[in-house]
Formats: sequence, C-alpha cells, structure tokens
Amino acid sequence: MDLNVLIVGGGIHGVGLLHDLASRKVPGVHLVEKNKIASGTSSRSTKLVHGGLRYLEHLNQWGLVHEALHERALLLKLLKGIVKPLPFVLPNFKGDKRPPWMVRLGLFFYDLLAGDGGLPSASRISKEDIAKFAPYLNQNKIENEMLSAFLYYDAQMLDDVIANIAVEAAVKLGATYNENAKVTEVTQIQNGFKVTIEKNNIKETLTTKYIVNAAGAWCNENLLHWGIPPKISCLLNLGTHIVFNPETVPNGDATNSAATLIQELDGRIVFFIPWYGKWLYGTTESILSNEPSHIRYPESDKEYLMATASETLNLVNAEKNISEIFCGVRCMPLNQKIKVTKIEDSWVSDPYHSPFYLKKLDKSISGLSRETVIDETIPGLISIYGGKYTTYRAIGEKMGALLSRKMKIGASSGTHLSENWFLEELRQEKPHIFQSSIDLRQN
Repeated sequence: MDLNVLIVGGGIHGVGLLHDLASRKVPGVHLVEKNKIASGTSSRSTKLVHGGLRYLEHLNQWGLVHEALHERALLLKLLKGIVKPLPFVLPNFKGDKRPPWMVRLGLFFYDLLAGDGGLPSASRISKEDIAKFAPYLNQNKIENEMLSAFLYYDAQMLDDVIANIAVEAAVKLGATYNENAKVTEVTQIQNGFKVTIEKNNIKETLTTKYIVNAAGAWCNENLLHWGIPPKISCLLNLGTHIVFNPETVPNGDATNSAATLIQELDGRIVFFIPWYGKWLYGTTESILSNEPSHIRYPESDKEYLMATASETLNLVNAEKNISEIFCGVRCMPLNQKIKVTKIEDSWVSDPYHSPFYLKKLDKSISGLSRETVIDETIPGLISIYGGKYTTYRAIGEKMGALLSRKMKIGASSGTHLSENWFLEELRQEKPHIFQSSIDLRQN
C-alpha cells in the first residue's frame, strides 16, 4: 500500500483530519487505531461543545474561546440531535472566587465573542427560576448564601458518536481506516517513510509520504517507540466524571433540566449536567504519573466530587445511584508555558513523568492553555498535541490545508458542509454508530 498520508490515532483529532482530507479529495489517506475508534479520551469527555467560559480569565485564551464558539454554532447546525443546546444555571455564592460583577462581565464577553451563534444571550434569573431550571440545587444554600444567578447557553454532545460518524463519512469520501492495528516501526526513506503495521499478529509494510501522529496522550510514547526524540513536553492529567441514575434527583428531569456550573472554593469549576436521561458530574484535574493505557479513576477524585456534590447539590442516595465512573487523559503541551527548550533526560525514558514538569509550573494546571500545538517532529512527521474537542473540526481543517499545500494536491475543505456528513445514509446503513457506547468508556 502506497499512501499520501498515514494518520496514527483514532481519536477525534485523527478522524477529524481523515474526514477533512477526504473532503478535499486527497487520495491515499489511511488511519490506524490500536484499539477502537474513540476508545481513548474522545469517549470520556464532559460531553460539552462549548467555548470555555472560564478560559476568559486568561487573555491568551480569548482567541481559542472565539474559535470554539464559532465551531459550536457550526456543529449545532451540522449535527442536530447529536449536538444540542443546553441551558446552564450559574449561581454565585458567598465566598466564591469570582464575584457577581466578574461573572456578569465574563458572560457579556462570552456572548459578544459568540456573535450570532444561534443561542440565547445570558440573563440574570431569580431564586424561583432556579427551582424550575435546576431543582437539584441545595435550596438552603440558595436561600442563605446565593448572591446572584445567571442563565446562559452552551451545547452538549455524544462525543464517541461524532467520532464514529466522522470516520464513516470519511470512508464514503474515499478514505480508509483500520482498527486494532498498531504501528510498530517507522523508517525514513527517500520521499517519505516505510511503516510496519501489526494486526492480529500479522505484519504489513507500507510506504507513505507523510505521517500524522494524532495519538493524544500517547503521542510521545509513539515517537519514542519509533526511535524519534520528542520535541514537545506534555503534562498529562485525568478528568474524572460520575454518572448518576435519574432517581438521584427525584423531582428533576434528566432530559429537560438545565445544567449547572459550580464554582468550588478552591477555584475549580465542576458541572452537573442532565445527560441523556442520567446526570453527569465532573470534572477533576489530577496529575497522571504513569502510562495511561489502563487507567482507573483515582479514589481521591471520586471523594472530591462526592464531597463537592454534597455541599451544593441535593442528591438522594448519591452513592447507591452511581451508574458509572469514567476518566479521560488530557494531553497539555508545556514547552511555551515553562520555557522548556530541551527534553530532560529523565523524561526521554519516561514520557509520563508529569510530576517533574508540574514542579516547573508557577500556577495550577487549570490556567494552562487548551490550544492545540502542531509540531513537525521530523520532516514529514507531524504530531498533534492538546486541544479541545469543540475545535477538532477547525484543527482538522488547518492540518488538511497544511498537508494539501505540502503535497500540492487537494481542493478546499468540505467538512463544514452537511452533504459531506451523510447522516441520513449512515442512519440507514450503520444505526449502531448513533448510540453512545458505555463499553468505550470503561478500561
């Protein structure tokens, strides 16, 4: 098999690029995923398509927020029902890190950056409104500690469903992909690379002009396995989520209620979200210090979430009503933040040595940028680090444009057009991919 582009990694950035290149009519584009499509972080998100309201606290992230809000509007239009509007209640309590005026100002700029994004603008709401929108909030705390409350809008999604639709749409446009296949060897040759792929203990060798390493938290592990020194250092952190059965909010509607953004006393933000008939609560930011393939949520994460829930939410038999707990691994590139110009020797042999880099940070990881870093590790091999799920399509478009220019082939991107998603055809041919899979979220 002779390829133009081989994409390694079947998470949202990998399938997003596959879809983009296929929409440009670029021939010879193939993706390999060592497990199942979206079996890593891309099925373990907070299930939100959002600009990231809290990122407005950092001026260097306003561009990311603007881009994400633009993508939110586009995905709401392209993937109706899979991405859908979601109202959020944002209460302000005594002692919150962010006072009411700051929250109101942030919401003003959030709406301003969104422009005509198809969702209502933020507004102040009363205590009576909260009882209607978010009946799960602790009423004693509302009565005695609340200073103000606002209602704003974002969107939620079926993350693994989007990834599976995108990869199947790419196939309809001429691309190919292979699951349960691993790249075991990469060798530079004239005008490209020779690559060995192993599946079911059978090895296949192919050539490709370009390789895109889109393996997320596993990017640098891939490079080291292929004998290529990484140039970008990463902090890996875990986001844990608890899913509750609907009975935990007996007077609530897990289909039509609003979500709530909760400011914790330590400055962190957690969401309580009605999610397709259940309740989703998260997330955390724990540091990962080992290999992420078979991770289990830290017990301390569960304890933190349950403790914060008991302070603000009125849940019934919360422990007994836990349906599932899952966690994903975020890859957060660090070089620019901590001015690392050389990968430390101790890290080269251990790509998951996150605590080493955490010591170099002057602030908590919540202040780190979620922007994507695209690095041409060696000529022809490009690695993708970091990023937000919401902006995946835009990143795929940028990468597709970059590769098309390099190869001098391909038309304009077409992933912004509904006809390149084939939703009705796929609903008929592959109805199972429109159902979110709990199995993907379990280790």
